[in-house]
Amino acid sequence: MDDIESSFKELLGRQPSEKEVERLYRVKNALNIRDNDAIWMILMAFESYDTLYSKYPGIIAGQVDMVIEKQRELIAEIVDAESKKALSTLSAAVAQTSQLVAARVADTARWHAWGWVCIGLILFGSLCLTAGYILASGNMPFWASAPRQDNPFAIVISILMRAPVGWLVPLIGSGVFIVTLVTNRQLLKKPPVIISLVGMTTLSVFCIHSIV
Repeated sequence: MDDIESSFKELLGRQPSEKEVERLYRVKNALNIRDNDAIWMILMAFESYDTLYSKYPGIIAGQVDMVIEKQRELIAEIVDAESKKALSTLSAAVAQTSQLVAARVADTARWHAWGWVCIGLILFGSLCLTAGYILASGNMPFWASAPRQDNPFAIVISILMRAPVGWLVPLIGSGVFIVTLVTNRQLLKKPPVIISLVGMTTLSVFCIHSIV
C-alpha cells in the first residue's frame, strides 16, 4: 500500500484517499496486476480523474442553484418594481378621474346656482317693472290680464312671469337642464340636482302657461 501511495503521490502530487487506494487494490486483485507493472500509472491517473470528475456534478448543481436563485431574486425585483409602477399609474389615474368628476360636479353645482340666481334676478326685475308701471300710470300693466288662478301667490307669480322679461325663465331653465344632461348626466340621479331641475322645470312650464 505504501508503494501505491508513493507512486500516486509522485504521479499526481497528492496523497490518495482511502477509497482510491481501496479501488486500486480491488482492480489489482481482480486483474492480477504486478506491483511493477506500467499499467499502474495509467490506473492511478484514471482514478485521479474519476475522483475529480465525480465532484463536477455537485459543483455544477451548486452553480445552477446559485444562478437560479439569482434569477429568482432578479425576477422578484422586476415584478416588485413593475407592480409599484402599475400601482402608481393606477393611483394617478384614479386621482385624475376623481379630480375630473369633482370638477364636473362643481361645474354642475355652479350652473344650477347661477341659474337660480338669474331666475331670482328676473323675478325681482319683473316685480320692479310691474311696480314701476303701476306707480307711474296708476293702472295695472298690460301684461297683467285677468287672472286664471284664485291663489294670490299664483296670481302674483303669473303677473311676474308675463312681464316682458319673464320669458327668460324657461330659457334659463332649459339651458341649465341641457348643460347638466351634456356635461354630467350621472348627477341627474342625485336628489339635490333632481329638486333643482324640477323647480326650474315647474317655473318654466308655469311661465309658458302664463304667457300662452
